[in-house]
Formats: sequence, C-alpha cells, structure tokens
Amino acid sequence: MKELCRKLVTGALACTFYLVPCTLLQAQEHSYAPSDIENGRGLYQANCLGCHGNDADAVEGANLSTGRFRRASSDEDLIRLIREGIPNTLMIPKTNLSYGDTRAIVAFLRALPSGGALVADEREVRIGDAARGEALFFSNQTQCSACHGVNGGGNLLSPDLSNVGATRTPATLETAMLDPIAEVRAGQRFYQVTNLQGNTVNGLLLNQDTHSVQLLREGERLASYQKEDLQNHGFIPSPMPSYLDVLSPDEVSDLVAYMISLKGEE
Repeated sequence: MKELCRKLVTGALACTFYLVPCTLLQAQEHSYAPSDIENGRGLYQANCLGCHGNDADAVEGANLSTGRFRRASSDEDLIRLIREGIPNTLMIPKTNLSYGDTRAIVAFLRALPSGGALVADEREVRIGDAARGEALFFSNQTQCSACHGVNGGGNLLSPDLSNVGATRTPATLETAMLDPIAEVRAGQRFYQVTNLQGNTVNGLLLNQDTHSVQLLREGERLASYQKEDLQNHGFIPSPMPSYLDVLSPDEVSDLVAYMISLKGEE
C-alpha cells in the first residue's frame, strides 16, 4: 500500500512540475502525438467550433472538455459518433471528414483541460424547492418545457437542460432566467439574414464561413445561404424571454433548485 501511495504521489508531482502539460500527457495516454492534437485543433475550429464553442462547452449537456461522453465509452465510439451524427439532434453526420481527420479531432478533445469551464459567476443565490421548481418548469405559467427538453421533449432550437446542473452554477442559471441576453454561449446564438428581395429569416446559427451561413429555422428546418446573395446578415438577441417581471423571487429560487438537480446520466 505504501508503495502504491508513493507511485501515486510521484505521478501527481510529475504532472505538476514537468514541462509537458497534464492535458498533453492525457492525450498521449490515448496514443495521440502532439501533431495529431494540433491537426485536430484546426479541424475542430473548422467543423465544430460554430456549435460547441472555443472551450467545447457551449452546448448544454454536451461539455466535450470533461473527458466523459454520454453516448461514447471509447475513442472509436467518439469517431463513429462524429462521422455518423446523432439522429434527431443538431449533431449532423460529418461525412466530409475522413477517419484520420475525425481521429485528430478526438485527439484534440482528449487534450482539453478536464472538468469543463463553468462561467465565473459564483455569487450566492437562494435555492428553493426543487419539486415546486419542476412543477413550474412544466407549467403553462413559464412554458419552459415548450422550448427546453429534459430527457426528451423541447425543440432543437433551444438547449436541452438534462445535464444543466452539472455544467452551470446556480448564479448563472438565475441570470439566464432574469437577464437572458447578458451571456449567450456560442452554440446558442441566433442570426438573421435578409436576401436581395428583402425577405428576412431568423434562426439558430449552426455554422458560417467566408462565403456561407447555415441556420436552423423555426420548424427545425435547416437552411443554407450564400453571403453574396444577402443584403445583410448578423447576430440578433436571444429569443429567450426574461422572467424578471413574470416570476416572484420564490419561484425563481424554486426553478434554480430544479435545474441544479438536473445532472444527466452518470
């Protein structure tokens, strides 16, 4: 036992003091070279950043930086998931990526700092009753469940909240209800395009590059536009309503309690 403890302490000190970062060591444990990780970084930015964000934590319930994946237990599972997508979700198949490209993206994900990045709003907020909050969430008063799913339901334009309690702090959840435009994550930004005929379309931004923009429109319809065919285009405020004048402080605290109880699958 003493020898095991000594080895564990030695390993921890090595990660702390060696010039090679722990994240790189983690990736190397999965047989990924630094060149794989760097290649994966570029491929991630080109193919995944629009939805998942710079820190891979922009999609609620799908924080890719934790090293734990709800639908994949191995790197081969991850590669297959990226290439084949997830039916009935915004995770569409990446048929443009080769096996080697996808493997490089997985290498980059394995090199991300583990644990994810919570928004740095750690102020204390009042936590109410989770059972009352659940009733409110599914009530006509708030209509939260009309947009947001919890283990099913909701729509694809709004983030699923099944795992929101594991990825957000009580303070950021309260802010999201009372001032929803204060902080909008990369994968939740809405965009507006106006074509040359003056017709305007709004939708959830999926991706954009120098020449085109892809949106998920109302009715969960995918749409792609060439920027040269548009009069103008740009970000618009989140359609998420504020509940500041709708809910009492007690009701807000009850909703916060319910949402922090949502930890997703173990």
